[in-house]
Amino acid sequence: MAAQFHRAFNIQGFDRDPTPRWQMVPVGGDRYVILRDGAGLTVTSQGPAVVTVTEVTQRQLPTANRRSFQSGDRFFKLHGVTKGNARIRASRGTSSVVELEVDTKNRKNVSVTFNFVQDNAGHKTRRNTAQTTNWLWMINLIYNNQANIFVTQRAARAVTVPANLGAVVRFSSHLTGVAASEHEWDDVIATGDAGADVNFFMVWEYEQDATPGTDQTDAGHLNGNVLYEDSAGRQNGETMAHEIGHYLGVGDNYDAARQRELMYGYTDTRGIHLPKAHVNTMNP
Repeated sequence: MAAQFHRAFNIQGFDRDPTPRWQMVPVGGDRYVILRDGAGLTVTSQGPAVVTVTEVTQRQLPTANRRSFQSGDRFFKLHGVTKGNARIRASRGTSSVVELEVDTKNRKNVSVTFNFVQDNAGHKTRRNTAQTTNWLWMINLIYNNQANIFVTQRAARAVTVPANLGAVVRFSSHLTGVAASEHEWDDVIATGDAGADVNFFMVWEYEQDATPGTDQTDAGHLNGNVLYEDSAGRQNGETMAHEIGHYLGVGDNYDAARQRELMYGYTDTRGIHLPKAHVNTMNP
């Protein structure tokens, strides 16, 4: 078999699809990769001012979330020195056999506020502030390790919209023939936290099309504001991370071959993988 770099751990910012394969490394932090079928090759960093590479033993690897290893695997620790791009090269003599591309990333912080909405007619979300701990845990599992992005909770609070929003909260200003009074998005986001990068508004039911009787939308995002309905599937942390991905500049994809990605457009069927292109957009 030809020598190739592989990920040593799950959810650590490795992308197998580009050529060469790619790894995110935090500035000041470490990531580990496997060199498979690479006996006798010399492994060096082509940009040691950006990332250093050190061969380690299997016993020196962290124990959590390890991948399966094979006989003959070699293990390397990559350490981010400064922000930039570099290659890790495995060579035989003066000839390169295989390379791994590395982007090192500074830490990026995103603050969120969770707003639990009610209106003046008694409509209110069923969700509660105690749930935010689990949501943030999943959001940060996805973003910390893959993109060196850290999401912090600025606040979790009840807000009241001084209007009767009805059974369905709607974004409908773009719809022909829909009354202006049915566009309730602006009323809701007016209650948001101006100090947060992203405001989640937990509402009972949300729609953004002309068929409010059919539940076709779980959430909507615009300019750092997310309306998020009570029936938005089971995987709330993943779906909220997906909405934060929109804030960070990445759109939906509906390609079934990319279903393992976080930005796949269908709730509860998407994965949590962030590919190289998305990481480099979210945390350039």
